[in-house]
Amino acid sequence: MSRLLGDPDDFPRHAPKAQADDVRTGEELSATWRTCTEMGAATEIYTDERRIGIPGGVLDWASYVLGAITDVRYASWDGASSTRLVWELVCAGNTRYFLKISPTSNCHARESHAYRFAVPALGPLRAPQLMASDPDQLAVLLTAVPGQNVATARLTMTDRIKAHRQAGWLLRALHGSAGGSSKIGVDPDALLMARRRSVEEHLTAAGELLTPAERELVRRLATLLPLLTSCPTAFIHGDAQDRNLLWDAATGSAALLDFERSQPALAVDDFVRLATGPWAHQPRLRTVFFTGYGRELTRPEKQVLPALAALDAVSGLTWGARNGDDEVIDRARVTLKLLNSGAVL
Repeated sequence: MSRLLGDPDDFPRHAPKAQADDVRTGEELSATWRTCTEMGAATEIYTDERRIGIPGGVLDWASYVLGAITDVRYASWDGASSTRLVWELVCAGNTRYFLKISPTSNCHARESHAYRFAVPALGPLRAPQLMASDPDQLAVLLTAVPGQNVATARLTMTDRIKAHRQAGWLLRALHGSAGGSSKIGVDPDALLMARRRSVEEHLTAAGELLTPAERELVRRLATLLPLLTSCPTAFIHGDAQDRNLLWDAATGSAALLDFERSQPALAVDDFVRLATGPWAHQPRLRTVFFTGYGRELTRPEKQVLPALAALDAVSGLTWGARNGDDEVIDRARVTLKLLNSGAVL
């Protein structure tokens, strides 16, 4: 069980940096923080909440955990138009942290669980560390790890190849982590039933966003879904793609970000967005990824991958339209075009 650092009867306002086994639960930290807030002890750094975009209560909580916050910067990878709620916090000594507000309680629970029980398997500086988690405000505080976002950085091909090879190694470590209890946490038959139901649900929700030919394509590929029951299970990242991968050229190291979709599922789920994204245009990245991963796709995984890509595209199309996320819509369109061309994933 997680514990408070220091004397629980005299918890310090400026909490020391937490190690992986010292992360405070949301219930522990929130209760202590609320008591301090009621006593007027919470640090009020910024009054212009609109300028920062962070709810006042969340900012007070962050300053309670970290101490004095000297600067706040919006930090979503895709810029100011993003709907993602991520900020970089700069503290004393120019130490950097990241504050994230999850879109749903389920996403927050998954991310907090992953950081506590699965991410440590990746090793130091291979992913952020969880400093604190508050389920009431759906907020997490994370350490910063060095590196550039692979989706937006101008990397040399050599560095991009190294990043994808290490991404393979990192995902294999995550997939085999004990934190997710993946070997007992997945019922392949139940998963198959859920995916089959989702096909028509997603097609109905998409409406006129899909052409008749695209609908037929999705239904045809969905006939491959029974192969899921023969695919290996794993504790997956859930959104493995370049935008959630960092590359630090100075150390030659890659790191994973954003674990809000992590869960016990099928290992092949983590290959979908890579296969329809960077690997489709640069097949060598696929080769080096699986070199790092330590194995190739099994036959059922290879056969079912297009079906999973089709479902991901339709789901992304409807979600992106509903939430005004052009990046997700564009990715979905590219995937459908790729599948329609008969490309081998």
